[in-house]
Amino acid sequence: MFDITSVKPSTYAAVATYVSTIFTIISFSTPYWLASDGRQAEKHFNNLGLWEACFAKFQDPNYLYDREFTGCSWLFDEDYAHLRKILEPSFFVAVQVLFTMGFVLMLLAVIAILAIHLCFVIEKEVYAMRVLAIITSLSALFLTIAVIIFGIKGDDREWMPDPEHNFLSWSYALAVIGTFLQWSSAALFIVETRVLEKKIKKAASNSFSMDTTDVKSAP
Repeated sequence: MFDITSVKPSTYAAVATYVSTIFTIISFSTPYWLASDGRQAEKHFNNLGLWEACFAKFQDPNYLYDREFTGCSWLFDEDYAHLRKILEPSFFVAVQVLFTMGFVLMLLAVIAILAIHLCFVIEKEVYAMRVLAIITSLSALFLTIAVIIFGIKGDDREWMPDPEHNFLSWSYALAVIGTFLQWSSAALFIVETRVLEKKIKKAASNSFSMDTTDVKSAP
């Protein structure tokens, strides 16, 4: 019969990292961090992600340009060049940078886990677990800061049109879930590191005791 207590914390940590990566990839690539409920009489904003925004007859609020924007485009598309200051306020740039850094570190953790499990024999496993604990912790930290900033400022009244009708949508929810799972992964890798360190100390202590006993018993 399968004994769940026999499974190492690092195994659960690896699973948490894989699931977190799936959620984070979806969140990273989908444009539903912020969305409109569509209840306003005339809608100008549809939805927005880290890299894409969708509008409906949206015009520069300062009336510097006559063009109306309808449809979805990459945020760095030439069509949105005139809206760059509106689309990329400092807080949103910080969210993009921090979330990307966390995402990259998460991918590094996945690669490291696969390398350990599939390719290499790790003689000093404790060092591998320690590195994974550091990488996943940093990833979780960057992701956390990003989702907190967006949670506070994402539906700010001075940013997207019709703020009273905008809400944090499912892409953002996946980002939050992925962040929570990444913290879980980091905690489990830390636990595994502590367990291995204790085993090493215990083995060293036993070895020292045996050596002392052999010396005392020698003629």
